[in-house]
Amino acid sequence: MTAIDPLEEYLFDLRGYTLLKNAVAPDTVRAINAWIDALPPLEIGQWHGHMVGHNYGGPDGFNIQNIFEGGDLFESFIDHPAWIDRVRHYIGPRQQPYVYEAFLNLRGPGGYIGIHSGGHNVDFHQRTGRSRGQWVCTMLSLILALNDVNEGDGATTLIPGSHKSDFPHPRQTPSGGLSPEAGDSVEEATLIYMRAGEVLLFNDGLAHGSTARINAGQRRMIILRYVPAIFAHRFGYEPSPELLARLTPERHQLLQPITPMRRSALMIP
Repeated sequence: MTAIDPLEEYLFDLRGYTLLKNAVAPDTVRAINAWIDALPPLEIGQWHGHMVGHNYGGPDGFNIQNIFEGGDLFESFIDHPAWIDRVRHYIGPRQQPYVYEAFLNLRGPGGYIGIHSGGHNVDFHQRTGRSRGQWVCTMLSLILALNDVNEGDGATTLIPGSHKSDFPHPRQTPSGGLSPEAGDSVEEATLIYMRAGEVLLFNDGLAHGSTARINAGQRRMIILRYVPAIFAHRFGYEPSPELLARLTPERHQLLQPITPMRRSALMIP
């Protein structure tokens, strides 16, 4: 198990994030970029094998969800030694991590995501990630840079310490939703410049977003989210179509709040 430096842990608690240098080997980063370059054109909702084109509905770019289905290049990221021990540490000793989301994000000129999230959304121990002297982070987000992110490239922005705040940022909606502007226009936001192969690991209770990309080309990132395994189904059972067809909308919501994503006719073999 990777020993976490006491200063790193202190700063993760204080600021809500840590930047891991040289996390992924240059050869792996180059191979992934070549894989991206060889992708066929994809539309939102179009399947490519067991991966699917996706967008959150704003100017935040094009996603390929379920990226672990892309092959060996990506499977190692499920429990990569550069970060998995930190993930286990910050999720806490009583829970195993569970991959909540895994996708590739491609963002061109003009793309950004506003500041969102923040500690006001959840109760105290969830937002701070601490309870009774133990780590109990309820969601960790991880961003792997596949190319360098410098000025004008659409850097991730964070408001350090905001995971402990009782208030949303005044630029956010009252519920802590997206600010309409790019993240660098929000007061107290810190820009995180990265080199290809570096990883940003942060408490998702932290208010975060990105600057707008103004340079040519794409910002290429892999994003993983880990939550405690208790948030997954205990045994992995899936309700049958027959049962779901019989249920009231209220019961359906309790049993299957999110409809499973499966390959559709709109797909590339």
